[in-house]
Amino acid sequence: MDSSRISPPSPPLNTKQTVDDDDVRLIRLASTGDATALADLYDRHAPLLHSVLTQKLGNSAESEDIVHDVFLKLHTKGALYNPSLGKPVAWLLTVARNMAFDQLRRRSLHEKYVSKQSGAIMDNMSTHSGPHEDELELLRHCVKILPDQHRDTLQLAYFSGLTQQEIAEQLSQPLGSVKAWIRRGLMKLRECVEGGL
Repeated sequence: MDSSRISPPSPPLNTKQTVDDDDVRLIRLASTGDATALADLYDRHAPLLHSVLTQKLGNSAESEDIVHDVFLKLHTKGALYNPSLGKPVAWLLTVARNMAFDQLRRRSLHEKYVSKQSGAIMDNMSTHSGPHEDELELLRHCVKILPDQHRDTLQLAYFSGLTQQEIAEQLSQPLGSVKAWIRRGLMKLRECVEGGL
C-alpha cells in the first residue's frame, strides 16, 4: 500500500477553537432569548465559574447566586459580548469576578455597619444603671448568644428601625429568610430571658 496516498487523520471535532466558536454562537443565540442555547452554555461553564467564585468568596451559596446572575446577564446583555476582545469563557469569568468583587464590597460594608450598630447598642445598654441592671445584664447575655443572623436582623429591625424589606435589601437576602430569622430570634430571646428570670 502506498503510504503517500494516505490522508492525515482529521483533527478531533472538539478542539478548543471549535468550542470557542460554538460558545460565540450560543452567546448570540442566548442574547436573542434562546433558552436552549443559554442552558447549553450554563451546563458547559457553570461548574468552572462556581469553582472560581467559591475560592474567591469562600461561600458556595453566594457563588451559586452569582453564577445564576452571570447567566441572567448573558441572557439579557449577551449582545454586548465582542469576540474580538477575548474568548467567551474569559468574558464569563470577567463578568463573574466583577460581580464577586461587588459582593465582597457589599459584605464588607454590611459587616462594618452591623459591627458599628452592635457596638452602639452595647455601649448604650452599658450606660444604663439602676434597679433594672440585672435584667439588662440578662438581656445583653441573651442578645450575645443569639445566632448571628437572628441578632443582626433583630438589631436592624428594632434598633435601626428598618422594615423587613429594607433588611432583606441591606443583607442581600430573601425576604422570607429575614422574616424567619426575626421570628426565630424573638422566640430564642424570649426563651432565654424567661429562663434566666
